Amino acid sequence: MNDVCTAIREEATELLLLGKPLPPALARHVASCEGCAEDTEGVRRVVRTFERVDSVRVPPALPELGTATAVGAARVRGPVRRKVAAAVASLALAACAVFVTCVVTSGSDSRPSAASVQVAQDGEMIARPWGTEIPVSLSGLRAGSTYRLMTGNDLGDRVQAGSVRASGQDGAPLRVHLTTAMNKDAITTLYVQDADGRFIARAPAGPRHRS
Repeated sequence: MNDVCTAIREEATELLLLGKPLPPALARHVASCEGCAEDTEGVRRVVRTFERVDSVRVPPALPELGTATAVGAARVRGPVRRKVAAAVASLALAACAVFVTCVVTSGSDSRPSAASVQVAQDGEMIARPWGTEIPVSLSGLRAGSTYRLMTGNDLGDRVQAGSVRASGQDGAPLRVHLTTAMNKDAITTLYVQDADGRFIARAPAGPRHRS
């Protein structure tokens, strides 16, 4: 599986789990790629499982249990469904997660903090039929940690652009090629999230923002 399919499958998984339709570019790729079509159908089956779980209802309380017991059951039902859905979603995302191949160049022995992470566009963006490819450089990463990359536009929309796992020494700079479904002309910002989903770095992006 190449980097293009990796990015497409990750983005399709997130959109489907959120109940959102696939953008036209993603839908066309999925329709023309047997592997991505099979992967996407698997995610749709997971989503249908969520819907079946959510449709389950606790039987009405027996008359002798009274109104108080029925109210208690209703309070329990919602959290249980949410925990089941969250657990299945986590498993589905873990099964679909893949890392962008990265090259470690040099680094230091210090343990960088999240505040030290930096990201920058490192070359011209390349328009692709499925979206955009962007050369990016990162620094200040902690070895062994996973970071999630995203692209954004002027409207505040964000789209997944893959993940990286830092290796080698702490702080070692990385160069990667991001793959995102966002249109080249719409991209204005690059984002980095840590493993907990916190945004820890951002940088301007576009034709005029080469480093």
